[in-house]
Amino acid sequence: MRPLRLSVKGFTAFRDEVELDLSDLDLFAITGPTGAGKSSLLDAITYALYGRADRVGRQVAQLVSQGQPQMAVVLEFAVGDRRYRVARRTPANGASRAKLERLEGGAWRDEPADGVREVDDAIERIVGLDYEAFTRSVLLPQGKFQGFLVGDAKERRRILSELLGLELFERLGKRAGELRRAAEADVRAKRSVLETEYAGASEEAVARAEEALREAEAREERLRAVRERVAGLLDRWRGIEASVGSLASCAEEAREVAAHVRRREEELGAVAGRLSEAAEAAEARRAEAEAAREEAARAERELWDAERRWGKAPAVAALAAKAEGLERLRAGVEEAEEELRGATERRPALEADREAAAAELERCEAALEEERRALAEAEEELERTRHANLAAAVRERVRVGEPCPVCGVLVERLPRGGRPPDLERAQRAAQRAKRAAEEAERARAEADRAAREAEAALRGNDEDVARCERDLRRRREELEAVRAELRAALGGRLPRDPARALRERRERLEELARAVERAREMAAAAERARSEAERHLTEVRGEVDAARAAIEHLPVGGLVERAVAAAGGALPRPELPSLAALPEEPGALAETARALAKGLETFAADLSRLADERRGAERELLAEVREAVEGLLAVPGTLRELAEALDAARGRQAAEVGELRAALDHERGRLAAAARLAEEVGALERRAGVLEALAKELRQDRLIAFLQREALLVLADAATERLAELSEGRYRLAYLGDEFSVIDTWNGEEARSARTLSGGETFLASLALALALSERVASLSVTERARLDSLFLDEGFGTLDPESLETVVEAIERLGSDGKLVGVITHVPELAIRLPVRFEVVKSPRGSRVEVVRG
Repeated sequence: MRPLRLSVKGFTAFRDEVELDLSDLDLFAITGPTGAGKSSLLDAITYALYGRADRVGRQVAQLVSQGQPQMAVVLEFAVGDRRYRVARRTPANGASRAKLERLEGGAWRDEPADGVREVDDAIERIVGLDYEAFTRSVLLPQGKFQGFLVGDAKERRRILSELLGLELFERLGKRAGELRRAAEADVRAKRSVLETEYAGASEEAVARAEEALREAEAREERLRAVRERVAGLLDRWRGIEASVGSLASCAEEAREVAAHVRRREEELGAVAGRLSEAAEAAEARRAEAEAAREEAARAERELWDAERRWGKAPAVAALAAKAEGLERLRAGVEEAEEELRGATERRPALEADREAAAAELERCEAALEEERRALAEAEEELERTRHANLAAAVRERVRVGEPCPVCGVLVERLPRGGRPPDLERAQRAAQRAKRAAEEAERARAEADRAAREAEAALRGNDEDVARCERDLRRRREELEAVRAELRAALGGRLPRDPARALRERRERLEELARAVERAREMAAAAERARSEAERHLTEVRGEVDAARAAIEHLPVGGLVERAVAAAGGALPRPELPSLAALPEEPGALAETARALAKGLETFAADLSRLADERRGAERELLAEVREAVEGLLAVPGTLRELAEALDAARGRQAAEVGELRAALDHERGRLAAAARLAEEVGALERRAGVLEALAKELRQDRLIAFLQREALLVLADAATERLAELSEGRYRLAYLGDEFSVIDTWNGEEARSARTLSGGETFLASLALALALSERVASLSVTERARLDSLFLDEGFGTLDPESLETVVEAIERLGSDGKLVGVITHVPELAIRLPVRFEVVKSPRGSRVEVVRG
C-alpha cells in the first residue's frame, strides 16, 4: 500500500483544509514545533484507512478540531496497479460515515461497501493488513516503534503471518477438509446410484434383449412377404372401389340436381301469374302519377298569377295591418292638433304672470335696500352708545394723582362728563332693524323664486308648442304615407274599407296556396305508388332471372363428363336440354326445367344400377385376398378394412422392433455407465484419502510455525547488517527462544534479550528490524499482495549521535531509492535537510497549516 494524496479538515490542529500530495515522492520529512500536529498527519492516515488512531483508539470524535462541527479526511492510495480513495467524516456528536471508491477508466466508481463496518472490512482485504499489523510494519507511531522487536511473541507471529500471507495455509487446510467431505459425499451418492439405478445392469440382461430383438425382426420379415403377395390384389380392389364410389357419387349428385330443377319449375309456375299482375298495376300507377303532376302544375300557375297581380300573401297581410291602423293614425293627428291649440292659448296668461312677478321682484329689492340702510344706521348708533358707556365707566375709576388705567399717564385733573346715552334702547333699535332687514331679504328671495318660475313656465310652454308642431307634422306625414301605399296597392283609389279589401285578397292567396300544397301531396303520393308498383314488377322479374340463372349455372356438363368417365363406356351419354340459351318467358322456361329434371332422374337410375353390378366384383376379390392372408391376422369385412388392418399390423411390428432395439441400446448403455461410475467411485475414494492426509498436516500448524520461524531468522540476519552499521559493529540481532536477542561483541559475544537495551539502543535495533522487514517482506511472502511499499517513522532520531544519524540517513535513502515511500517525523534539523522534500507544519491561532519545502 502506497499513500498518494492526503486531505484533512477539522482534524486536531488542522481546522482548515490541508492537502499533502505524495504521488511523486520517495523520501520526505514532516517537521514542525511541538504540538503543531506532525503526528496528527499519520493519525489521519490510520483514521482514513481503519477509522482508528493510536492515541484515541476508536473514540475518534476526540480528534475533531475544537469549535468545529465535524472532521473529514480523504486518502488516495495505490495497491499494486490499482488506485483507491477512502473518505471518512466524523461529527463532534454523532455517527461516523465512510465511503470507498476505485479509479476505473479515469473515473471514480463506488466499491460495493455500504457503511463504516463494510468499508473497514474492504480496506483490510485490499491492504492485506489489519490495524495492528499496519502500525507494526508500515506506520510506526510514537510509543509503538519497538513493538515488533520486543512485543508479545504471539502477536508478532500473527502480524508476520498476515504480512507474509501465511493464512493461505490455514485456508488451504480448511479447503482440503471441505474437498475431502465433498469427495466422500460424492462416493456415497455414486454408490447409491449404482445400487439403485444400475442394480440390474449385467451381461445376461444384454443377451436377453438381443434374443427378443431377433425374434421380432423375424416376425417383421414374414409380415413384409405377405404384404407384397397381396399388394396386387389390393391394387385391383382399389380400382374397383374408386369406380363404384364415383358412380354412386355421380348418381347422388344427379338426383340432387334433378330435385333442384323440380323446385325451380314449381317456382316459375307461380311467378308467371304474378308477373302479369305486376305489369298491369305498374302501368295504371304511371297514368295516375302523370294526372296528379298536371293538376299540381295547374294550381301552381293559378297561384303565380294571383301573386303577380297582388303580391305575396305576407306582403298583403302587412298592408292589411296598415289599413286597419289608418283610423288610429287619423285620431292621432286630431289629438296632436288639439294639444297644439291648448299650448298656444296658454301663452298670454303665462306672459302676464311673468311681468307681474318681475314687478314684485323689483319692489322687494328696493324695500330690501332701504332696510339694509336703516340697519347700518342702527348699528352705528349702537357702537357710539357702547363707546360712550365705556368712557363713562373708566371716568368713574380715575383719581387725581393716580395713573390713568387706559394710557398710564398721571391724572392731574378729572375730565368733564355727563349722563351716557341709553345702551339698552340702542340695542333694541338695532335688533328691530336687523329683523326688518331679514324679513325684507326673505321677501326678495320669494319674489325672485316666483319670477324664475314664471319665466320657466313661459319657456316650457314655448317648448311644448314647438314639440306639438313637430309631432303634428310627423303624424300627418305618416298618415299620408300609409294612404299613398294603400292607393298604390289598390289600383290608385282607396275604397271605403281598404282593410277589408286587403283581407279578402290575403284569404284568396292562402286558399290558392293550400290548393297547390294538396296537389303536390297528391302528385307525390301517386309517384310513390308508381315507384312501388315498378319496384314490385322488378322484383318479380328478378325472381324469373334468378331461376334462369340458377338453372344456367347447374353443374350438369361436368356431372355428365365425370359419370361417363367412371362408367368406362358402359353407359351412353344422356340427351338433356341445352342450358346455353334458356327461354325468357316464364312458362317456356318451366317446360325446359321439367324436361331437364326428367332426363337427370333417368341418368341417376342408370348410374346406380351400374354401381351395384360392380360391387359384386368387389366381393369376389375380397374372397381371394382373405385366402392370401389366412392365418396372419383376422380378416375384416371389407377390402378397405383389410388394407387398413394389414398396414396397421406392419406398423405395430416395426414399432416393436424399434422399441426392442432401443431397449438393447439402453441395457448396453447402463452396463457401460455402471462400469464408468464404479471407476469414478474408486478415484474419489483415493482422492478423499489424499485430502484427509493434507488437511490433517495443515491443521496441526506445523508448516506455518516452520515458515514463521524461518522468516524471523531471515529478518534477524537482515536486521543484523543494519544494526552492525548503526552500532559500529557492536551489536548483532538474533532470534532465540521465540524472541529477539542482541549479541554484544564488545562483551565477549554475550547474548541478552532485546528488552534489556537502552532507549537509544532499542531505537537503533527497532529501526534496523523495520528496515529489514520493509526490504524482505516481498521475498518472504507466499502471496503477491504482501508488499510494503511505504514506511512511516515517528520517533527516536533525537537520541542518535552524529555518526549514527549519518548511518540512519544513508539507510533510509537506500530504502527510498528502491521505490518505496519513506516518511519521517523528526525534530532533528540534520536529518530533515538531508531529505529531498519537507512538509513543515506551522502553528497559528487559526490552526496549523502545512508548507512544502523542496531541496
